[in-house]
Amino acid sequence: MSEYRRYDEVSVGDVFPAEPLSFSVTPEAVDTFLSATGNSVRPGSAQRAPSMIASVYLVDLLAARRSPPGGIHAKQTIRFHRAIGIGERLEIQAKVVEKYVRKERPYVVSDFEARGADGSLVSSGRITSIWGRDQ
Repeated sequence: MSEYRRYDEVSVGDVFPAEPLSFSVTPEAVDTFLSATGNSVRPGSAQRAPSMIASVYLVDLLAARRSPPGGIHAKQTIRFHRAIGIGERLEIQAKVVEKYVRKERPYVVSDFEARGADGSLVSSGRITSIWGRDQ
């Protein structure tokens, strides 16, 4: 099996990764996120994490898709559905919803969802990528 997936091997309906990625929103992760974004105060309360922290894990999610190097992250949208509590465990997974070629470049569009341990929707969105060269 190749380290990367070829564009022709990607299909609408593919879910990646097969099992959702899981991560904990630890106080340390929140403080590191706030420091990296130039903030020092937790939003709302000491027990609430910034909503954007779920997007940090999009990098791992895209890596799980196994696209070849040289791809371009063309655009993304993120919707926030509820606050994230510090100490919460989240899961994130995506599904390919569209493939097309425009100006001789292969595009893959994926929808993702991040859910809490109780299954409630935390954030969702869409990522459009130009696929890297297969060979």
